Amino acid sequence: MKLRTVCATTVGVLVSTMALAATLSFQDIDKDKDGQINQQEASVSATLLEQFEQLDADKNGQLSASEFSNFKG
Repeated sequence: MKLRTVCATTVGVLVSTMALAATLSFQDIDKDKDGQINQQEASVSATLLEQFEQLDADKNGQLSASEFSNFKG
């Protein structure tokens, strides 16, 4: 029974994280409002953090609004 509970909880957390990532806008993630998303800000979404390097087209360690628009959450 415990394994079933752990599995259900894990799935729930993953689905919640995916739903959160899908609803977050660039403005929501850009907490310091500098017009860029850094890796610390991107950490609100595991999926965004996973894709961060691929999305960072100019390799400056930050995502612009244009780069973020390619995010597939």
